[in-house]
Amino acid sequence: MGLPASTPPDQPVPLTGTDAWHALVARRDAGPPSLRRLFAADPDRAGRLAVEVGDLWVDPSRQHVDDGILEALSALADERDVAGFLQRTAAGEVVNPTEGRPAAHGHQRLPRHEAPADVVATRDRMAGLATAIRDGAPVLPGGAPVETVVHLGIGGGHLGPALVVDALTGPGGPDVDVRFCSGVDPAELAATLHGPDPATTLVVACSKSFTTVETRTTLDACLAWLGTAAGPATDRVVAVTAEPDRASSLGIDAERVLVQPDGVGGRFSLSSAVGLSAMVAIGSEAFDDLLAGMHAVDVATVERPTTGNAAVLLALLDVWNRSVLGRTSQAVVPYAHGLRLLPAHLQQLSMESLGKGMGTDGAPVAAPTGAVLWGSSGTDAQHTFFQLLHQGTDVVPVEFVGVARPTSDAGLAEGWDDPRHGHDLLVANLAAQADALAFGRSADEVRATGVAEDLVPHRTFGGDRPSTIVLAPALTASTLGQLVALAENRTVATGALLGIDPFDQWGVELGKELAAGLADDLTTGRVGDHEPEVVARYRALRDEAAG
Repeated sequence: MGLPASTPPDQPVPLTGTDAWHALVARRDAGPPSLRRLFAADPDRAGRLAVEVGDLWVDPSRQHVDDGILEALSALADERDVAGFLQRTAAGEVVNPTEGRPAAHGHQRLPRHEAPADVVATRDRMAGLATAIRDGAPVLPGGAPVETVVHLGIGGGHLGPALVVDALTGPGGPDVDVRFCSGVDPAELAATLHGPDPATTLVVACSKSFTTVETRTTLDACLAWLGTAAGPATDRVVAVTAEPDRASSLGIDAERVLVQPDGVGGRFSLSSAVGLSAMVAIGSEAFDDLLAGMHAVDVATVERPTTGNAAVLLALLDVWNRSVLGRTSQAVVPYAHGLRLLPAHLQQLSMESLGKGMGTDGAPVAAPTGAVLWGSSGTDAQHTFFQLLHQGTDVVPVEFVGVARPTSDAGLAEGWDDPRHGHDLLVANLAAQADALAFGRSADEVRATGVAEDLVPHRTFGGDRPSTIVLAPALTASTLGQLVALAENRTVATGALLGIDPFDQWGVELGKELAAGLADDLTTGRVGDHEPEVVARYRALRDEAAG
């Protein structure tokens, strides 16, 4: 249900015409302040600049900002009316002008007494089904319990729930195997369906439009597989969609259809019905904790002034690094095994939201937008790409995410008498890498260690590489929700600063349209008028193998 398109609030001047922008450019041209000098002049810099939101501690002290730059960034937020945009988003106004929609993801995690009736109803239906599945109730044809949940979805319909399941499940969980399949590669689906019994499997198909070719193609294959068991295959499917009629047209009963509101985009959809599989994995109470953590950050983002507002501060630093200083990428490195899927989730959230070159006014944005976001977890990253971060020719801002207490001591190998020992080493690596990037090691310091002179240049670290640390007390449903909501609000605030629509994703459509035509040609055997060479070569190799 699309709402009438609206015109964004008037902005008297474009981003690059604001007084604050000119002040930031002047500071850039004068050279960003040295991190060594900043800490030498202010040893308590980390304590002074760190902000808290919910249970999270955010330390931006290793960024190339001094008080003057922070004041200019704060002024930029005021001139771009970031606070107003965040408030309009939370109020349900149309903030996605190219699609004429509100951004309703915040409503999905409102407390029960504040949430709209349809949100409460969907949440109750989710909780009822998830609890029945976890309790082993006979919810499938023939009175069978659910032993396996297969979650079909792609992009936002996959990454958020997969992160929650990976982060928050472990020994002692329910006897339900939650699996994910996001692509159309037959090998992926075959691996996903290897082992489960179709008679005790529930498929959760997440597709906002229910026309996404990847999800629909995989669902068709799953229906054929489910059909090998007694009873209607569609009775073993739950659909999550904004188009319930399309799901019903496949024979899926209305009782098995959960509505994802039209104003909830895929990458912001974890707190909606898209989170059903995650709720099955962690339980409805833990899922409520996840929602409560997200809501706490939503409230703080809307209510706090720019100074002390963690989401807005991170957005301002993103604009400073990408749009002003021209740094093209950002690395996210969580030092927690349970957060190993966080970079992938944040990658889609950020790059699909901010990868735009056109402003909401229809004019090109006159400054760089959307950095390339990438990363992987902890000490593995140190042994893969940290060499480039330390001594490469590009300056890549890094975001370190840490957890203060071990998630669990269950299943420790013999000899691990105290799980804190390994965890202490993990966090020590986080802190050491942040300092090594910031302060490096000068040639004189290298010489002082007795290194041969011809090796000094190779052992010298220039340092002055920026990073931010985000620290949670423990990895719980609440803190995970806070981390996700902090990233969401930061992304929305960045969109407001840049003057772009962070909620549409027109850029993904063209390739999908072309792929649909080529796939139809390949299926029917028809050769198109302008067939790409790679498709012709594929056709020849495929047919040769078939012959």
